[in-house]
Amino acid sequence: MAKLALVLFAGPEMPCKLRHGLLFARDTVDRGGEATLILEGNAAQWLPGMLDEGHTLRRFFDQAQAAGLIGGVCKGCAMQFEAVEAAESLGLPLLGDAYGHVSLALLAGQGYEIIVL
Repeated sequence: MAKLALVLFAGPEMPCKLRHGLLFARDTVDRGGEATLILEGNAAQWLPGMLDEGHTLRRFFDQAQAAGLIGGVCKGCAMQFEAVEAAESLGLPLLGDAYGHVSLALLAGQGYEIIVL
């Protein structure tokens, strides 16, 4: 069965990428696979907006988070985009095993197929 790490680099300028990343993760799990969505690069900019209950994607984000589908956010990028507090408020782990960024090598070593969005 599929084991996917969806690494989202797109920020709020491309809302379809977050929506589809969340959808792909849910679909994979619903079909018996395993999935994690990682926010990297510009995607860290999503986090302050996710604190707003009225955000158009908040419901989808909350559903994915409740299902354990959001694996974390790049620590370096969260710092760069001043999103560390938002990540912590949302309960998302800060990932920095590759020089302050997400380690794709660790994900691959855990058997994940890496898909970049």
